[in-house]
Amino acid sequence: MPASVTLSSGRGGGRVTSPHSPKFLAATAMLFGIAIGAIIFAVAVALTGGSAGPEPSWSSWKPPQGGIAGEREIAGEVAPFYRASPSTQLAIVTVQNVSSSTTNSTNGAGTQIALRDPNNGTLSALSGTSAVYNLCGLGPNCTISTGAPSTARLLLLRREAFELALYTFKYISGVDNFVAILPPGHTTQSCTGICPKPPSGSTKTSPLDIAVVFQRQDLKHFLDKPIRLTMPEQLPPTVTQMSNAPEAELVSVVTGQALFREQSVQAQDGSNVLVLDPLPSQ
Repeated sequence: MPASVTLSSGRGGGRVTSPHSPKFLAATAMLFGIAIGAIIFAVAVALTGGSAGPEPSWSSWKPPQGGIAGEREIAGEVAPFYRASPSTQLAIVTVQNVSSSTTNSTNGAGTQIALRDPNNGTLSALSGTSAVYNLCGLGPNCTISTGAPSTARLLLLRREAFELALYTFKYISGVDNFVAILPPGHTTQSCTGICPKPPSGSTKTSPLDIAVVFQRQDLKHFLDKPIRLTMPEQLPPTVTQMSNAPEAELVSVVTGQALFREQSVQAQDGSNVLVLDPLPSQ
């Protein structure tokens, strides 16, 4: 049946009224509202620099506590994923805080961290609060009991120290310095004469106890972007994979400038002093 049309005549001419007019008016209003909404959305996107959603979080996990409790939670979260073998953890990680203005020892003697000036050999205290992570292997005297020492394994330990430092500086306020004492047993070779290709007997090996040391400003750049942009893997690489890992060169460069020879000595007042001697960049 055809739609009915009502004609209204008058001096102003004819007007045609359709029964569908209210529907057309409603549709027009809805389209107008959508257009206005799109304009508001576009302006909001422009004002926020093109980001319509929340910024991605720095990490999928973060310690629920702060202070040294938070540092221990970081150690407990990071360390188990670093493996010397599928069945053996690379190192057990323990934590203590050392402040340049307080003592930190159960027997009453203070604990200090001192940096040696490579130019004149003098020692100066590391100022501020330091988070000290001790990476201890499962062998005697904290050595790593599984596998043989290698450049790749040392690089993996340096990666672990780097990751611990990033989480510490990102989530633990009040920490000025980060120190990671690596497992002992590393060795270095040095030529005793002018010998680019030294013959047998002209080199010597000696133990080298290494610490990775960062100050907060050293890693500030990495704290402003998600950690997966720095370390893209879901899990850390194995020892055999480390040399070819996407971040291997970055870890080598960043930690290569933060390597120190470390030794613990006792001062005349009975305090324990962790002496750090800078090593050449590696």
